[in-house]
Amino acid sequence: MVEQVVVGFSLDVPAFAGATFRYGVLERLQACAAARDVQVLAFGFGRRELRLVLEGAPRAITNTLRGTKVGTARAACRYPSRFRAGPSQRTPVADLTEAVAWCHRGPIEAGALSPLASPWSSHRDLLGFREARFFDASVMEGRVDPHVVHAMCGGRTLPLRWPPRGRAEDLSFLLRIAAAVRGVLPADRRCFRLFVHLAKTRGWTTLPVAKALALTTRRVRQLKAEREPNLRLALKSLGDPRLSLVP
Repeated sequence: MVEQVVVGFSLDVPAFAGATFRYGVLERLQACAAARDVQVLAFGFGRRELRLVLEGAPRAITNTLRGTKVGTARAACRYPSRFRAGPSQRTPVADLTEAVAWCHRGPIEAGALSPLASPWSSHRDLLGFREARFFDASVMEGRVDPHVVHAMCGGRTLPLRWPPRGRAEDLSFLLRIAAAVRGVLPADRRCFRLFVHLAKTRGWTTLPVAKALALTTRRVRQLKAEREPNLRLALKSLGDPRLSLVP
C-alpha cells in the first residue's frame, strides 16, 4: 500500500530548520523504514511539516513513523528548547506522480525558488543530481516520469552543459557542494573524496585542499587515486544556479 503522509513539527529554535536537524530526520527515517520493509518513495520539508510518500504494510508504516518521531525527540534533547511532533495525517495514494510532486512542492511553498533550488526534498535524487544514503531513487525507476514531476513542481528545462568554463570557486563552496551531493554536512568524511576530485577538476592543487580538510597531502593524493562515481553529479550541481544552493 502507498500512503501520503504529513508529519507536523512544533519547533521553537531556528536550528531545527537547519541542515543538522533535517539530515538527522532523513537518516533516522530511512533506518526505521528499512528495518520494517517500508520504502520511502518521496520526501519534502515544508515550513512546519515533513511530507512523505511511503510504501508498505499499514502497521509497518505506523511503526516507521513512530520510530522516526521518537528518535528525533531524543536527538532534540541536546538543544535547550522544546520539540514536538504532531499526529501524522495519512491518505491512500491514488496518483503516485501527483503525490511525489506534492512532496517536492513542500520546499517551494516554504520559500524555495524552484524544485531544484532546495536540498530539502527528494527532487534532486529523482532527477539524478544527488546520491544520498537516506534516499534510494532506484525504487522510483519506471514508476513516475521525473520530467513530468519536475514540470508539475514548476521546474523549468534542465541545463544542457555543465559546468560553466572560467569559473574560480573557493574551496569552502566546493566542499559544501560535495557534501550536498552526498547528503551530509561538510564536516562529514563521507564527502571528502568527492570534494578532492571536484577541487582537482576545478584547478586546485593538493596543498590547499589538504589544508582545507586538515589532512596530510599524502592522504589527499590517496583520495585522488581512488575512483569517484559522484563527480559528474557534483559538476552538474556546480554548473546550475539552482542546484548550487546548498546548506
